[in-house]
Amino acid sequence: MSSNTAFLVGFMGSGKSSILNLIKHNSEINTIDLDEAVLRDNKGNAKSIEELFNQYGEEYFRIHEVKAFEEIYKYPNTIVSLGGGSMTSSHIKAVVVKSDHAFYLKNEFNNLWENIKNSKRPLVSTGKDNVKKIYHERLDTYKQCKNTIDMSAQNLQEASEAIINRLGWI
Repeated sequence: MSSNTAFLVGFMGSGKSSILNLIKHNSEINTIDLDEAVLRDNKGNAKSIEELFNQYGEEYFRIHEVKAFEEIYKYPNTIVSLGGGSMTSSHIKAVVVKSDHAFYLKNEFNNLWENIKNSKRPLVSTGKDNVKKIYHERLDTYKQCKNTIDMSAQNLQEASEAIINRLGWI
């Protein structure tokens, strides 16, 4: 793995995609959204992650997520935004927790729920209590990242700047 591959990690609604887009538009750093890579690899099968989940199930999605990750995690000077459940893959988790450039975007569950409750994300439709249970199941895994960005203490722009500054690539 390139030592200059960075990862944005966190639960749904933590701001991974939004921060990735800010970095993409405000720097010359390469950025890749893992969910978008999965969709590109499955062109013709689905137009959204929600559709992919609904038509083929989570297991199918996770298999293709690992395949897409294998293709992209070695790109130098690149920030990869992972899906909220990506770290449930033992392979993805093993790579990410070893990285000095893994950033956990930390936030309290109630803040995250406010960000996602009206979305069409597959897990949201299972209800707040189930989503909260999944959040707590994943929390220890997220905390294994070497860097934490407290999203309750800063906005998306400040978080994106903090990540760029910590990386020191440009």
